[in-house]
Amino acid sequence: MSADASTPSPNRGAFAAIYTTVAAVFATALLTRPELFPGGRWIAFSGGALVFVVLADRTARLQAPPPWLSALLLILQAMAALALIPLSNYYFMMPLLTFITVSESHIILPRRWANVYDVALLAAIAATYGLGFDWGTMLRVSLGYGAGFVFIVAFTQTAQRERRAREQLEILYQHLDQANRQLAEYAGQVERLATARERNRLAREVHDSLGHYLTVISVQLEIVTKLIGSDPNRAGEAAARAKELASEGLSEVRRSVAALRPSPLDDQPLPQAIRGLADTVRDAGLIVSFEQVGAARPLSPEIETVLYRAAQESLTNVRKHARASSVNVRLAFEQDAVRLKVRDNGIGHKDVQDGVGLTGLRERVTALDGTMRAENHSDGGFVVEVTLPCGGEAHG
Repeated sequence: MSADASTPSPNRGAFAAIYTTVAAVFATALLTRPELFPGGRWIAFSGGALVFVVLADRTARLQAPPPWLSALLLILQAMAALALIPLSNYYFMMPLLTFITVSESHIILPRRWANVYDVALLAAIAATYGLGFDWGTMLRVSLGYGAGFVFIVAFTQTAQRERRAREQLEILYQHLDQANRQLAEYAGQVERLATARERNRLAREVHDSLGHYLTVISVQLEIVTKLIGSDPNRAGEAAARAKELASEGLSEVRRSVAALRPSPLDDQPLPQAIRGLADTVRDAGLIVSFEQVGAARPLSPEIETVLYRAAQESLTNVRKHARASSVNVRLAFEQDAVRLKVRDNGIGHKDVQDGVGLTGLRERVTALDGTMRAENHSDGGFVVEVTLPCGGEAHG
């Protein structure tokens, strides 16, 4: 009996109830009790029944009617139903038509006003029978149809609660569907972001690992070129070292392909791994000193990797750009942090902007809540200093 356009089924049920109830009462009265309609009274009765059907049908078809129109239509329905009672010579089934208006009142009116309407309608039915008969008849009719009203109200309210629950479920389903679509969009964004981050990480890995090996190999091959005529033994040693570095670089590339996050330390302690980097650069002719301050202690793999890459990037830049003769590498284990400092005695940096390697290194350090400075030293040369809090984990 709902007038909600989004739920047409209750409307069809309302029409069926109206037509079935009116037809049953009308046919029963005319066919089984013809003596109730002497002369042409059946014509007036039929006309009244038609008016009631039109009003009830109109009420059921309204889509969210204004309160005044709802109340007016219900009052007109009640008047038409009450008029049919004397026209049928007080046929006892005639008040059944009022069940339709009682149900509609609890659909289109606020509950308080619907209750007032129902009480007033029951009082009007009682008064109608009281005027036509005695007080005993009025009491019997009032009790019988009052019980019927209670049943109709309870049934209608139950149907209304079920309809509202179904509408709420439909709304929740729409919200859930929208949330699922948003989650799918967010998942796509996360996937794209993860892909971009992984590309940046791989770019840093290639630059830090393969770039370092290629730089040192290039230096060794320059030595071979210069000494092959004058000092074949040293040239041979440089060529062998270049071959060894090429093998190491190839192994690292293979590890990078096999695992997206390779461990550059190869399970070595961090100080030992950094000493190995210093030895590699020392073979190229630089004077390299390594200093450890404080007792080494376990660090997270993320911190060890960043410190190793910082040493690797710094030493590679010294070989490529610094024109230095010596470099100092200092690894300090402090109370709440670990600090790596690489300083050379070269010409320093003319460009204040970080290159690709230092930019990637700075990103790694920031992700671990650390700090990094890369600048020309006041006494000459260039210094890279990385400080990481102990136990820090990557945020990105």
